[in-house]
Amino acid sequence: MMSFSHTDIARTLPSLNALRAFVAAGRHLSFTRAADELHVTQGAVSRLVKQLEEDLGVSLFSRGPRGLELTEAGAAYLPPLTDAFERMLAATRLIARSTRPANRLAITMLPTFAMRWFMPRLADFHQLNPEIAVDVTSADRLVDFAAEPVDVGIQYGSDRWPDDLHAEFLFAETVTLVASPALLKRKPLHKPDDVKRHTLLTHSTRPEAWAEWFAAANLKGQAPHGPAFEHFFMSIEAAVNGLGLALVPDFFVASELRDGRLVEPLPNLRLQRPGGYYLLCLKGREREPAVRAFRNWLFS
Repeated sequence: MMSFSHTDIARTLPSLNALRAFVAAGRHLSFTRAADELHVTQGAVSRLVKQLEEDLGVSLFSRGPRGLELTEAGAAYLPPLTDAFERMLAATRLIARSTRPANRLAITMLPTFAMRWFMPRLADFHQLNPEIAVDVTSADRLVDFAAEPVDVGIQYGSDRWPDDLHAEFLFAETVTLVASPALLKRKPLHKPDDVKRHTLLTHSTRPEAWAEWFAAANLKGQAPHGPAFEHFFMSIEAAVNGLGLALVPDFFVASELRDGRLVEPLPNLRLQRPGGYYLLCLKGREREPAVRAFRNWLFS
């Protein structure tokens, strides 16, 4: 089996900065966008790539009719280098996570869930677990628990999760139609068909929600979509300000319904969506003390 000394590796490997510049330029097929990613000038990227080509004795890019293109050698070189940088990044994140104090817990969750459900309850967790410091981030996507510095997550989804994750069902989601009292005073809403006279606020990541509600209400035709919002807290604020009707999880609007800023004009037409909210972490990590304390608090 062939082995290399540190001197051999230093002598045979090109500059790490040049490799990074090539990977960024190869991914974007643009020196300018690579420069933006690396926070250097376009000229610096160009010089680094040129130096790498000289060190290797081969051209990695050519100027084609559509702009920058990878040569055959560049196309073969890019994937293993990209994989190598991703592995280095993952290893670095794992080391950073392993050196974080055991009494710090990094949690990720959906933005509106964090604002509307978790933050009002966080003081209770701290009171019961004063020794655990919580770091909260929000994400609309499923994070890579193996590569990112996150201990646990709360995400919405089905019961199908990646094989390396420990997943526990927390609760289902029931969606209800809400509106401001002022809007309903201008445009009364007494029966499902009256919905067609209103502007329907859309959640951009759940564009099918109104169609599902129309089907549950036995309404014919398609739901006429109004403005679209990325997060539920945006839809809620739009509804409070009378911009239209919103379909939102009922526990997100508990305070607005309680104080009268929003009302449920058709309370008998709540819609339970498939799936629900899950507690997620890497398999095996559910037994760690801080993760276990957080899990027990959630289920209490």
